[in-house]
Amino acid sequence: MDTLLDCIKTKNVELKGVIKPSDLVIDEKVIKYCKENKCGQYGKNFMCPPNNIGLNIFKKSLEDYSYCIILLYEQKISKSEDKEEFYRPADVLNHILLDIEKELKNQGYNKAMALFAGNCRNCKPCKINEGYKKCPYPEKSRPSSESLGVDVIKTLENMGISIEFRQDKVTWIGMILV
Repeated sequence: MDTLLDCIKTKNVELKGVIKPSDLVIDEKVIKYCKENKCGQYGKNFMCPPNNIGLNIFKKSLEDYSYCIILLYEQKISKSEDKEEFYRPADVLNHILLDIEKELKNQGYNKAMALFAGNCRNCKPCKINEGYKKCPYPEKSRPSSESLGVDVIKTLENMGISIEFRQDKVTWIGMILV
């Protein structure tokens, strides 16, 4: 694991910590926010509710993991209302998460799974909207922590970390289960 943590330091992300999966704060209220469709992806993305594995299956799957690596990526932005500028740093982080997940799998952690920052945006729009029955790109699509019920802010607070939300900077949190 130390080699991996050294590798992470070269990825232009901030390692916020490594916790036990049981320390993730999971709350059904987070899924409720998804159902309110604030991001516009509820039912329109394979990696979002109600199409992803869901809270109960996710909670059960956590028993298969020993660690949760939490990473932060921040970037200055000029227009927080510009969705593309707002989500671009999430896309950068998500590619980094997939690189780290791949490295973990190369090291023998075959069940390693990245949890994206924000909804999966590999296909715009998601292929579910074109009638596909399943995601055609499972090697590069992942659910977000929130879409599985993880209260990221409370999880970080329990770790003694607070996140500052500002108009001129976007902060994205990604996770990798190992």
